[in-house]
Amino acid sequence: MTKRDMLLLLFIAAAVAASELFMALWKGGDGAKIRVSIDGGLYGEYSLLEDRVIDIEGELGYNRLVIENGSAYMESADCPDKYCMTYKPIARTNESIICLPHRLVVEVVAAGTDGESAQPDAVTR
Repeated sequence: MTKRDMLLLLFIAAAVAASELFMALWKGGDGAKIRVSIDGGLYGEYSLLEDRVIDIEGELGYNRLVIENGSAYMESADCPDKYCMTYKPIARTNESIICLPHRLVVEVVAAGTDGESAQPDAVTR
C-alpha cells in the first residue's frame, strides 16, 4: 500500500464516521406522544409515558397498538399481510408504523405538537 492509498482509506473512514454522526443527530429526540390517524383523520393521541393497550377499530379493520416502557408497537392486526406487526417499536420523534390496508398511521410526535407535524415535509416554490 502506498501513502496515497492510506490517505484515501483514512478519508473514506472519516467520511463514514461523519455521516453516521450526522444521522444520529438528525434522527430526532425522544417523542412524548403517539398520534394515531386513520385515512388522514385524527383517531387519537396517547402519551408514551403511560403504558396502555389501544384497540383501533376502523371501517377497514382492526389493529391493537401497545404502548409500554416508552415505546409503541403493533401487537395484532386483521389485515391480510400483517406487515405493520413487523415494525420495530417506535419511540423517537418522526418514527412511524403504517398499515396500508387499514389506512392507519401511528407516529411519534414531540410534546406540544398539535394538528399537523411541526416540520414541513418539503418546501416548494
